[in-house]
Amino acid sequence: MPDEINPMQDMGLTHDKQLICEPQGFLIRNDCARMLCGHFIPKGERLYDLIDRYDNITSYVLNRTDIGHSGDAIRMVAPFLVAFGVSDYQAEKFFSENMKLMADAPHVVGYFRDILPSFYDSCMYDHAADALCSLTGLARESVGCTQLELDNAASDMSWDERSMLRKIAAELADLPIPTTRYKLNVPMALSKDEVDMVKALDDVFVRRLQGTSAYDMISEMPAVGANEKAYALLDIRKTTQIDMDGTAYIGGETIDYQALDLVKDGGGLAVAYNGSEFAVHGANVSVISESSLAGAVLVEQFYDTGIEGVYDLVDHWSRDGLKNYTKYPDPGLMDAMLREPDLPIVRRITQDNVSEIASESSACRKAIMSSFGNQ
Repeated sequence: MPDEINPMQDMGLTHDKQLICEPQGFLIRNDCARMLCGHFIPKGERLYDLIDRYDNITSYVLNRTDIGHSGDAIRMVAPFLVAFGVSDYQAEKFFSENMKLMADAPHVVGYFRDILPSFYDSCMYDHAADALCSLTGLARESVGCTQLELDNAASDMSWDERSMLRKIAAELADLPIPTTRYKLNVPMALSKDEVDMVKALDDVFVRRLQGTSAYDMISEMPAVGANEKAYALLDIRKTTQIDMDGTAYIGGETIDYQALDLVKDGGGLAVAYNGSEFAVHGANVSVISESSLAGAVLVEQFYDTGIEGVYDLVDHWSRDGLKNYTKYPDPGLMDAMLREPDLPIVRRITQDNVSEIASESSACRKAIMSSFGNQ
């Protein structure tokens, strides 16, 4: 960093670039908490979608601080998993058997490991993080995640409370899920369906669960949300002394918005990879692909030339343009991507095209991220 002394860097012994990424949507094609709910809870995917919608509306549209903190959905669904009898062993077994990797994910993980410091920060439960590391060769200590202790929580939850939570889950799963689109961090009037949904979930999480072990579990559970991701980015920056203009961040979750925006504003590479609508608004490059290779291609270019080099590469993004792009530092990696039957859709995000890209990317994310449920 310009105003700090880093003797190791002065001696040429450290990297000047680093990578931070969210694996969901980039390395794996699962929304892990959602598919866990879908397998163990009747209409569980719908329950998760409703709670996730509630989380996003209270956080980003209503800007409330009493319940929504963007990322709280993974906390809010946790007591329902306990109520339906999910154990830590069952969660671990489920993810080890059902996690689906994006094409080329293990190769990309190894590629990153060889060229620059890489950190993985995810909202996924630790059971899913263990499976991801086993499948890709990632070092477990390099992956931050949400800690979920199902067995401990089960010992604190009475049978009456479990019965109550099962009843609530059935009630919520039958509610309509609103689809109104709102602008990020712009307060505005909610639709009637949205108001009804917020009232129903407020009744559950603000009133009915007060004084229960479920409420304590939600309040005390250490989860990775939007604020935690932004803080982790700043902590990594402090530890590595690599500034934002040397940072590549790959993410696609709504809760990646703040971290992506910090990197973008600092002159780094902020990639919305199969990004949600909000993630695209925080990024400077969008990727839509069922393979992880495009991420490696962009990060390699960033490692070699910085953000302006990435923009130049993206400006040439077509099969012919990339075949003739003589400035790319790793022709073998480029050739591997060009051998794929479908060229990833990669675009630079500007004020003029962000809404169009956000809408398309969000729709593609839903199609790419696997559904796993019993409804």
